[in-house]
Order: sequence, then C-alpha cells, then structure tokens
Amino acid sequence: MGGAGARPASRGYMDLGFLRPLYDNDAPVASVHLDTSRDTTDADKKTELRWRHLRERLSGQGADEATLDVLEEAVGEGASRAFGDHGQALFASQGRLLGEYTLGDPPLRDSALWSPVPDVLPVVVDRGRHLPYVLVALDRVKAKVFAYGGDPDPRPVSERDFVGADLHDIDTMGRGGPGSLGGYNGDYVRKQYPLETWRENTARLADIVREAVAEVGASIIIVGGDDEAISYLRDNIGERRLSLPIQVVSGGRGGRDAQERLHREAARALREFVLNAQVEAVEEFEERLGRDQAVSGTGQTLPMLSEARVRTLLLGAEREGEGDLWGSLTEPVLVAAKPRALGDEQAAFQAPASALMLRSAVMSDAGFAEVLKEGEPSAGSGAILRFPRQRSER
Repeated sequence: MGGAGARPASRGYMDLGFLRPLYDNDAPVASVHLDTSRDTTDADKKTELRWRHLRERLSGQGADEATLDVLEEAVGEGASRAFGDHGQALFASQGRLLGEYTLGDPPLRDSALWSPVPDVLPVVVDRGRHLPYVLVALDRVKAKVFAYGGDPDPRPVSERDFVGADLHDIDTMGRGGPGSLGGYNGDYVRKQYPLETWRENTARLADIVREAVAEVGASIIIVGGDDEAISYLRDNIGERRLSLPIQVVSGGRGGRDAQERLHREAARALREFVLNAQVEAVEEFEERLGRDQAVSGTGQTLPMLSEARVRTLLLGAEREGEGDLWGSLTEPVLVAAKPRALGDEQAAFQAPASALMLRSAVMSDAGFAEVLKEGEPSAGSGAILRFPRQRSER
C-alpha cells in the first residue's frame, strides 16, 4: 500500500485532490446543493424559487450578503444550463466563489449550510458515479475520438477527427476483410497494400486515443464501429501499453442513427463499468477487514483519520439521520465524537459527520469510495488503512 501521497490503486477509488481549493480558506463556507433541472418551460422560475429559499436559509445561519450575492450569480449557470435532469453544487466564502460543480442527478433534497467546513458529500458521491472515459467511433478510413472528463457534464472535453489514408479501392462488402480488393479476385500483393495501409492508419489513430486518455485521465475506452477496424485498433492500443479496459458497443460513424446509438450504448456501458468498480472497491474493503488492514464503522474510523492512517475512506450516500462530529479550526485532519479528543477545545466546532470526515481525508491525501449495499446507496462508513493495525489496537 502507498504512502501519504499515494493515489488509490483500485479503479473503484476516487482521488479527492480536486476538492483541495475548497479548504484553502479560513472563513466559514456556504455550501449549496440544488436541483437545476431544465426539463420544463418554467425550469428557470423553479430554480429561482429553490434558490430563494436556500438564500434565506443561509442568511438565517449568518452568511454575509457578499457571499450570498456571488452564489446567486452562479446559480443555474455553466453546464447547469443544459437541458435535462441535473443538479448544482456551489461553495463560496467572503464574497468569493470557491467551487461550482454540476451534479449528474438532482439532489434528493435541496440543502444549504453555513459552516467552518464545506459540505461536499453530494459532490463526491456524484463524481464517483461519473468516471472519465474516451469514446471512439470509427470505420475503415475515418474516426472520431471524444474525451470526457470525470464529471457529469454531457459535453466532451475535446473532440478529435481522424482521416486515414484513402482506401477507396477496398471492397467493404467482400468476405476478405479490410485487406480484400474485389472479394477473392485481387492478387496477394494488391491485397496486402491496403491491409498494411489500414494497419498504419490504426497505429496513428491509437496515438490520438492515447493523447485523449492522457488528457482526461480516462478509466476506460469505449469503441463502436467496424469490427475489423476495432480489432486493429485494439492491437495498436496494446502495443502502446495502454492497459485500460476496452469496451465495444454498437453504433459508430454511419449517420445520425448510428452515432446516437453509439452514445446511448456508451452511457449504458459506462454505468455498468462504474457499478462494477464500486462493487470491487467494497469487496476489497471487506477482504481487508479480515486482515486488519481496514476498519468498519465511524467509531473505529475516526482515530484512523485523525492519525492520517486512512488510505481510502468509505462513506454511504444516504444522509437520513446523519449526526454531527467535532472538528478543529487549527488541525484539519482531526475529527472526533467529543471535543476533548481534539486536544484544544477552544478550536473545536461541530459540523455534519461526512463533512468533517471528508475534510480529514482530503487533507491527508486519502481516497474515497461509496458504500453500497447490494449495489444500492446506503449509510455506513469504514476505511482501508495504509498499514495494518497493531495487535494492541484490535
């Protein structure tokens, strides 16, 4: 297992480093999670009303007007203006917007909190359900490569078009594959030329795919199109030591219907991949419990977080009945059930349990995985440790 700065090893674990800017602040933070779906003609009005209620709630908790105004400017902007069901998470302090995130699914209920720590669980859970990936649509001459980031924004981070060497002499209906000229009638030399040309094309395309993978830190490559072309592309990707899973789906470049089917099937494949990754993470957690390399439950997890011994924090998305814990204004890694456990009680404050546990995980470079029960969201907590517990700690 890695050291303090190690990146989580399994694909089911999330790197929480993207949250660090939210903690570069000593003043209280306003955290807002609201439904910004644009699925009706009066969607903007609904969002405005939701925000109005949340603004009043934050004001009652002590939020300053400058912070409320900067939040109001950000509500419903960016990717949240896209059509469909989604949500938005906003964080601000001292009149400055600290972060804005689109949520792939609307929050179960709108929320607003003014607290010394940001309330980030909805963002983390949502981000864990949207892995970065690369989508490739190809035929025997052309291809399009889409790179999608690890967020629910439906727009790709980048699009790359590829046009290979002209293979117009290929008989794509013949049984001889992409190396055939006129089915079985071409001589061997004339067959080999287009075959080698296509292999060279796919080698160039593989380089483009590699660039797209690096751009977004992709977890999976999803491909649709011509079967023979996919086979050659897979070989070339392997030669470039891209060890990512490659998922083949239906659809491709052949007109609007094929492209729509490709994107629809890619979304389905990605959901399945994410769920499998989450299940794998929980299975590893349960296996490590038996070897004293993990702990279960909040009571056992808190001291491990405070000692920066957690490699991966596991939390459930279910927040019904969530209680508060105690954190420190001066020592962000510390989190406890009682203020006296923090040492300096003058610096102690209360906040939602998940907010404090995630702050500790972020500041100690731990990863994150969602706790599931039979594949569904649940409550619960635990941690995979950086090194096993000692006998005296059991």
